[in-house]
Amino acid sequence: MESFKRLIPCLWPHRRRLTFSIVFGLLVAFLWGANISAVYPAVMMLVQGKDLHQYVTEEVEQTHESIRKREEVLELIDERLADLEAAGHGEDSSEYMRLLGDRVKNQRKLHSTTRTLWQLTWLQNYLMPWIPRDRFDAFALILFGVLAATAIKGLFIFVQDVLVGGVVQLVVRDVRKGALDRVLALDYQTVSADGTGSLMSRFTYDVEQLSVGLTLLGGRLVREPLKCLSCLIFALFVNWRLTLLSLLFLPLLGLALGRYGRLLKRASRRMMESMSRIYKVLEETFEGLKVVIAFGNEQHHRKQFDREYDTFFAKAMKVVYIDAVAKPSIEVLGLLAIFVSMLPGAYLVLRGQTDIWGVRLASDTMDPEHLALLYGLLVGMLDPCRKLSNSFSRLKRSSAAIDRIFSMMEREPLVREVKEPRHLKPHTKTIEFDDVTFAYPTRELDRSRGPALRGVNLTVEAGEVVALVGQNGCGKSTLVNLLPRLYDPQGGEIRIDGIPVHDANLRDLRSQIGIVTQETILFDDSIYENILYGKPTATRTDVEEAARRAYVMPIVETVPHGFETRVGEKGKELSGGQRQRIAMARAILRDPSILILDEATSAADAESAKLIYEALKSFVPGRTAFIITHSMTPALLDLVTRVVVMDQGQVVASGTHESLLQSCPTYARLYHTPSLGKAA
Repeated sequence: MESFKRLIPCLWPHRRRLTFSIVFGLLVAFLWGANISAVYPAVMMLVQGKDLHQYVTEEVEQTHESIRKREEVLELIDERLADLEAAGHGEDSSEYMRLLGDRVKNQRKLHSTTRTLWQLTWLQNYLMPWIPRDRFDAFALILFGVLAATAIKGLFIFVQDVLVGGVVQLVVRDVRKGALDRVLALDYQTVSADGTGSLMSRFTYDVEQLSVGLTLLGGRLVREPLKCLSCLIFALFVNWRLTLLSLLFLPLLGLALGRYGRLLKRASRRMMESMSRIYKVLEETFEGLKVVIAFGNEQHHRKQFDREYDTFFAKAMKVVYIDAVAKPSIEVLGLLAIFVSMLPGAYLVLRGQTDIWGVRLASDTMDPEHLALLYGLLVGMLDPCRKLSNSFSRLKRSSAAIDRIFSMMEREPLVREVKEPRHLKPHTKTIEFDDVTFAYPTRELDRSRGPALRGVNLTVEAGEVVALVGQNGCGKSTLVNLLPRLYDPQGGEIRIDGIPVHDANLRDLRSQIGIVTQETILFDDSIYENILYGKPTATRTDVEEAARRAYVMPIVETVPHGFETRVGEKGKELSGGQRQRIAMARAILRDPSILILDEATSAADAESAKLIYEALKSFVPGRTAFIITHSMTPALLDLVTRVVVMDQGQVVASGTHESLLQSCPTYARLYHTPSLGKAA
């Protein structure tokens, strides 16, 4: 239950619904116990051949007689106590103390008998007038009463399930919203460490398991224990000694449930982790479906999926094995609880005794009808226990799912904003990379893969257009990703206009940076909305102007619905060059003081690349730009004011194109290599 406590903040707003559901659960439990108690009058009429009026009348007379005898016994005890006190044998006398004990016992029995008389009198005065005197009519009335009570109980169960179902859906909505809010509040470095498959598994499979557990917890796990408690209370009225005897196995049952619970939760957590890997395989397969089909590697992905699913199957079967052992074990313990009370009860009835080996187990001699009622009530306790055991594994799976979901929601970001961030005005002076060192984390966030940047020192003046070139893996993209704090360096400092980015307000920092990435990210929305994404407060005129400057208008004029044309998932309805131009329009609309172009023309055709460079010529002046490129074309050389060469995570040279050709062998080799497009 520790895991479910984490859901209390989500459940608290819906406490009224939950309260009503508990009330209906109590009503269901009462009707459950009352229906089973109807066994007694039915069996009594069938076995003893008495009508209920005759039975109640005889019981009232016998109770009156019992009260009279108890009062006579108490009078005799009081007289004997008075005689002993007169003879000077008071509290020091053993006989005096024994008589005091007898007096207390008889007073208790008199009180119990008086309460029974009150109950019988109430039945005789208020209920019996409604009961037919004919035995068959009375028997039929009891059956119809049980049927009506069962129907009402079913209605109450329906209402309770609807109330609980509503709460569950609202809580699931809140959990999913909270999880999404948390993911969006985390930094890119923290989120990317998990991977999309693991995140999707938590939002889908894990949340569904949470939903199942909440449904059980609010419905069956409230209703069934209350039904069990109802039968227990009725059974205590029938014979509290034998009922308590049946509870001797409760500690053993608790130990068994605790052991099975720990095993199930551990196994369920491993099963969910395996499901995350299945999601990862599916994600990679669907994302790269074009490559999969083109290379004819369908069999490879089938085998990969089969391998992961075999692992999942093995872990799921472990849950099944534990659950399969738990159900019969709990049922056997329940039957043992009935056995240890019914066997002595049968002995008392068949032998006409009230005690066994000197241990009193009944106030008066039990009759078969009372034993049958006690048996029915104990079986009524066993049925809820059986249903609870069937729900045990699902509850533990839900508990493991809650732990996984909240472990994600409680994760602290690696990139954090300081408590009192400094306001960062639009960039006008310099951007400085001072001895910057960075290493990407592995899946284990406390380990790294080795440094991607090694003591980088670079100063860029406002308005410079810097081209970053170097072999793949030299750290170009990593360096510019540190500017908007997608990651934080492990060493060194980055400053914009003298203010460390670590101390700056994140909104101020990112609001003045525009990014066009190598892998163009468009959303399944209209062209207009994808451009507007750069600045949601922009007017339509601003969007159209940005589209014109990025040469998007020719695209708009050729598509069926103009700006309202949807681009499809990840922009698949458009060509690579068209996607790049829309991404450029988005960056232009943002009007950033710092522009980052990460191989922005890599997916564009020659015509689109030319148009992008034309757009940059009019847009870049007055801004600081970092251009990561795979080829130093004449069009690009017209734009850049400086070229920075990187190698093995370090800046090895910086200067103009002409000077670097003369002074930097690395740059000269890259520039003159025919395959520069792949290496620079």
